[in-house]
Amino acid sequence: MNIDDKYITEIGQLLLRCEDMLENEWESVSIVYDINEGHTSNSGFLYMRDGILPTCASIDGEPLLFRDKILGLREKIQDETGYGFIQLLIQMEKATGRIKIDFEFDDPNRWAIKPAKIKEMREILRPDFS
Repeated sequence: MNIDDKYITEIGQLLLRCEDMLENEWESVSIVYDINEGHTSNSGFLYMRDGILPTCASIDGEPLLFRDKILGLREKIQDETGYGFIQLLIQMEKATGRIKIDFEFDDPNRWAIKPAKIKEMREILRPDFS
């Protein structure tokens, strides 16, 4: 699967426009985007110098823009491969602007952020750009 870098760049640019990214001093971020039958959602963590803050990706005044970009990428991948991802992990490092994405096609629980596992998941999802 060959993904055009423009999709990743555009996702990163949209992520930087999200309310929580603009309102907090963060060092890195992880967002898990879930796609189910007729439903989409996202959640994740802002990693800051002095702690970790739960977050979601939402652009003020344009609530569907981020979702539409993710769904567009999913559709492109599905057209090329026959498979649509059910989760997308987006990780970004603020100081360098580095971004990486990963896909889950089968297991809806791979990156599921649930109350009973929140401490474990915030470490599993912590970005590592080394």
